[in-house]
Amino acid sequence: MSITFLEHTADILFQAEGKNFQDALEEAAKALSITISEKVQKKEDFEIHESAVNLEELVVAVLSSLLSESEVREMIPGGLKITSFKEGQDKVQIKAKAWAGEGTQKTIVKGVTYGMLKVERKKDKCVIQVLLDI
Repeated sequence: MSITFLEHTADILFQAEGKNFQDALEEAAKALSITISEKVQKKEDFEIHESAVNLEELVVAVLSSLLSESEVREMIPGGLKITSFKEGQDKVQIKAKAWAGEGTQKTIVKGVTYGMLKVERKKDKCVIQVLLDI
């Protein structure tokens, strides 16, 4: 599992890699957290329940929920652990335990975008590419 930050002129672009979609999405949540603060001290847990018509939309929904739920709590998103993942013909669903905390904010992330968004599943790994609006 890994995170690679890529060059982008105005925003933050990264790729998160895992052995499957769930692992890659957990890495993408870490990348979101790292973008906002180098270190987050865990303070509060919460759950995320999202569904979408495809994996790309699910990525945006989950990361956006992590960001917005953390902002409501006036904290920095820390990460998440996926507890349930279901993939059907016309819908994908996810449940995750997420957490937020305190830290020194270095970047303000306004949102998770659909620009340059990719989910590539291969035989032995999954790569998710995300562009964050800063």
